[in-house]
Amino acid sequence: MQHTHTDVLIIGGGPAGTSTAISLLKYGKDLSVTLVEQSNLNQIRVGEHVSPSIFDLLGYLGLERDSFDEGCFLQNFGTTSYWGSDIPMVRDAIFTAEKPTCQLDRAIFDMTLLKQVTELGGMILPRTKCLGYEQLEDNSWLIKLQHIEKGPITIHATFLIDASGRQRSPSRQINIPSHKLDTLFGIGAFIEIKGRTLPNEQLIESTEHGWWYSATLNDNYSSTVFFTDTDIVSELELSKPANWNKLLQQTKFIKERITGFNSSEITTWTRSAHTHISDLSAHNNFLAIGDSMAAFDPISSMGIGFAISSGCNAASIAMLQLTEPNPDRISVYQNDVSRIFDHYLHMQKSIYRQEKRWPLSKFWNRRN
Repeated sequence: MQHTHTDVLIIGGGPAGTSTAISLLKYGKDLSVTLVEQSNLNQIRVGEHVSPSIFDLLGYLGLERDSFDEGCFLQNFGTTSYWGSDIPMVRDAIFTAEKPTCQLDRAIFDMTLLKQVTELGGMILPRTKCLGYEQLEDNSWLIKLQHIEKGPITIHATFLIDASGRQRSPSRQINIPSHKLDTLFGIGAFIEIKGRTLPNEQLIESTEHGWWYSATLNDNYSSTVFFTDTDIVSELELSKPANWNKLLQQTKFIKERITGFNSSEITTWTRSAHTHISDLSAHNNFLAIGDSMAAFDPISSMGIGFAISSGCNAASIAMLQLTEPNPDRISVYQNDVSRIFDHYLHMQKSIYRQEKRWPLSKFWNRRN
């Protein structure tokens, strides 16, 4: 069994975890940082819609737009929503003073951040499962890992950060409480549209059982997702691609946008999209970031921005805690996230209350 020490151990190799690692390595003083990721880094990554402010966050990490391969940021020139009525609500970037938003290629984006971690001297352990967490009397951590090739590994970490996403694996294992507000779930597919070019815009359409989202990934690929609650997924058997496609064909506008694909070739994927917030008052030398700390409804488009900003914030706190421990810093972090979360809840409610067309729908009743 291998034994090693690291100043900060981060569980999760998504944007939250890598942003934290980059911040620690860039602004910390000779800190050792280890990042553990259970997957082989080749899993499907769902594209994200991001605002231009993401480039300010990346600048803080020392990354410019041209640090990423071509195609990572596909400009999105507008959003059309059929929400509350069949009359489109159009936000066209050409008629605003704001810069166009972007559709993010998560595969390129995530791998670029991971590469930056290694270039700055961080250690990445992919295909590694965490078996157990023990907090010692001095508030440091003993973590037992299992690497697919190297076998058992024990890491002693001064500070532990949960960046594992909505699964919250470390947080759940050490009994960090979480307040979960819904069971929103996304079932989607990457759809190839042959013979024509798709517009660089988003389309949102609400329906009786939930809402659809479709965005262009490149000229002829669309990421199309249906969001609803887990019990409705079971009732409609939406895990079966044929049933998912049947529901898609019942839409008025989404189906027209992506018409022409071969439905027999569709392979669907699933993602939890529920809202929750964690309570970090139980442990010292521990922080949760990104979706592990607070997860937002995709309608808010807050996921990636919060992942990076919370990671950078957590890195600053961890650096201070390693030299001058003060539990009040984690309380301040908790309070800051809670304020963001409260603002988000107000925005989320105001958005969902605009849809009143299906008074008998379980999905909309729960939100209205």
